Amino acid sequence: MPRLDIAGHVRDIDLVVFDKDGTLIDFDHLWAGKMIAAIAATLDEASVGAAHDADLEADLYRTLGADPISRRVVPESPLAVASIPALTIVCAAVLYRHGLPWHEAETIAGRAFRPVFQAPPTTTEIRPVGDVAGLMRGLAAAGARLSILTTDDRLGTVATLPILGVERLIDAMVCGDDPIPAKPEPDGLLHLAALAGVEPSRVLMVGDSAGDMVTARRAGAALAVGVLSGTSRADHFAGHADVIVPDIHAIRLAS
Repeated sequence: MPRLDIAGHVRDIDLVVFDKDGTLIDFDHLWAGKMIAAIAATLDEASVGAAHDADLEADLYRTLGADPISRRVVPESPLAVASIPALTIVCAAVLYRHGLPWHEAETIAGRAFRPVFQAPPTTTEIRPVGDVAGLMRGLAAAGARLSILTTDDRLGTVATLPILGVERLIDAMVCGDDPIPAKPEPDGLLHLAALAGVEPSRVLMVGDSAGDMVTARRAGAALAVGVLSGTSRADHFAGHADVIVPDIHAIRLAS
């Protein structure tokens, strides 16, 4: 079993569970770009049945949580933490608020908005947070099991792994469209611990949101590690994270 040192917090760890977006890859680069494309497709579709104006566009960006000018995602917004089905419902709610009957709003969100988010990422859309593959190889060589717990769909998550070069290093995943309650419920982390055959008290949870940290706490994980490489600032982790670090490369083998 590896003994890990995270900014002076030393623990014996059997399983490291990583969030994906903002933890392993650049969140804004992938998801702000997808949001811009998804909202453009939605506006084109909605213009048939609703006022296609700047107010609707601005409301979609504001409610979903992205800035099209800076291409940044708003911390703790729906885009930052919600699953694709949940984002689709939020989109439909905004369309309804702007005059579409609910059934039309749902149809447009499902036909125009959701497919953009569900499309597997391309190589150019994925920017790793440093040497992700190198870190994971080192952890695996030391005896740690590695898993991913994400709100992204399984199709997009599976497509991301070979781009990062880690597809053979990840033992298991729980994704947003799996039949398991999403973060911050502890079910996904507990499921991954059970698959690995380890106690939750020997699991390290690493993520870029307060929801990741709450998941770790509820599951009884050894340590909840918040990284600042995603959408959250240090104050968003207050009272939730055991330790806050710049990124995953603060995880090291203890000497």
